[in-house]
Amino acid sequence: MAYPDIAEAVTQGVWESGRAHYFTHGVREGRLIKPEYLGALPSRDGPDFPLCHVDTVLISPNGWCLVIGWIADTVKPLRAIAWSKGNEIVAATDCIARCRREDAEPAASVTEGKLLGFWTMFHTEQPLAPSETVRLHLWVDNNDKTFDVSPRYIDDQQLRDHACAYLASSRYFFNYQVEAFRQLKGGLGNVLSRHNKEISTDITRGAHVMRFGDHARRLDGSIIVCLFGKPEYLFLQAAAFSACPGIERYEFIYVSNSPELAERLSQEATMASQIYGVDITLVLLPGNAGFGAANNAAAAQARSDRLLVVNPDVFPRERDWPTRHSAIVADLPPEQTKLFGVPLYYDDGSLMHAGMYFDFDVGLSVHAGRVDEYDMIRVEHYAKGAPPATPAFLTSRAVPAVTGAFMSIDRAWFETLGGFSPDYVFGHYEDADLCLRSVQHGQTPWMHCVPFWHLEGKGAVRHPAHEGGSMVNRWRFTDTWRDFILDGLVGRSPTRLVSDGLAEPPAPRRSGRSPAMVRREAIS
Repeated sequence: MAYPDIAEAVTQGVWESGRAHYFTHGVREGRLIKPEYLGALPSRDGPDFPLCHVDTVLISPNGWCLVIGWIADTVKPLRAIAWSKGNEIVAATDCIARCRREDAEPAASVTEGKLLGFWTMFHTEQPLAPSETVRLHLWVDNNDKTFDVSPRYIDDQQLRDHACAYLASSRYFFNYQVEAFRQLKGGLGNVLSRHNKEISTDITRGAHVMRFGDHARRLDGSIIVCLFGKPEYLFLQAAAFSACPGIERYEFIYVSNSPELAERLSQEATMASQIYGVDITLVLLPGNAGFGAANNAAAAQARSDRLLVVNPDVFPRERDWPTRHSAIVADLPPEQTKLFGVPLYYDDGSLMHAGMYFDFDVGLSVHAGRVDEYDMIRVEHYAKGAPPATPAFLTSRAVPAVTGAFMSIDRAWFETLGGFSPDYVFGHYEDADLCLRSVQHGQTPWMHCVPFWHLEGKGAVRHPAHEGGSMVNRWRFTDTWRDFILDGLVGRSPTRLVSDGLAEPPAPRRSGRSPAMVRREAIS
């Protein structure tokens, strides 16, 4: 039985039937549609089926499918996509995203504003073997169009990249961010996250660990750095950090999301440890597990009770930072040190980061003949571009969140929170998500003045698939935290944190309602 929880709910009378639950919640959750909901499989294509074409069919050995095509379904919409073997439907979904297909619009002769493109991703309980003869069905009303297909078989990481890249390149008639969110909210976002989580879990399970240096030392902290595409930062950081007094009380843990760099990283870790006398642990992953899962795998190898999550393009601004950091952890109250960040500076000397706060973009788009508003959370940085010695940003204070470019966290607290969430694809928003879970559990993040340089965006390569992953992540972050943030965590001076020592008190308002609350009322 595919969904025993739903079967039990039907038995207890909570739901009238599995079909009723599916069309209420199942589509949004990305569950497969039951074949019986589609009716009997016709012996031939239904009459007057809309003009359509299937462009791409990709299948992984683990049963994940990606289908891309277009259909001129102007009268009745495409409602399901199914696989069949012989005369039996073996898997089906109606979690289908739509987008523009400008190449098909002239041939289809459809009215302006119709999204002809479709794509979906779903998992089959019985993976399809390359040698099997399978048919793909598009369902409109009670009719279907059958395609004899020869799927292209690729691994799951490639399938994830194709799906995310297609999402990033998809076009719409109106606001592309709002329309992409609409498609993800229809169920596809949960499907993409589930697939990515399976991939990340499998990759981190295959981690290979190598250690260099003296691992008998007592440590004040473990510096965790996630590498992707640029191996040179390992050696550069070892050189820069080794000149700092007190660094002998810290270890480096480099985790690599680029398996092709394994040999070079092993050589560089060997040389860096010997030349600069730093302790290095190298965690080599057999694929790209993403920022969150990779850092979790590295944290499991730490030998200290303090984790410092640091980007590869972050470097010391002042040489005494190790002793200052250790003193902060030892001397300040635990509620100020469980999770904290530090000021980060651009290479021109101006401030880049002094904590993070949350605001909302309200996207406008047109749907079903009306203008829609859609809230999208925006993560902002305090002090971005400010003069380097601005006092308000260099004092210890509570903040809503701190960046994963430099984040110091008590290891036990990190583990209590479950580490970084594996629900985010590649990278982006994991740091803010972790901080909000900390706030949710009663521990506000803090900022303390231990300044670093940050060569923003220089430490990793970026591909089209990563843009799609970021879109999924922003949707998921908004879907997860919208109401929590609206409850006193909006803007530069969130009311919920003033009592915790926030440096900037709320500014006087002309209205008793914040702009975010006004928007919330308009959307509700």
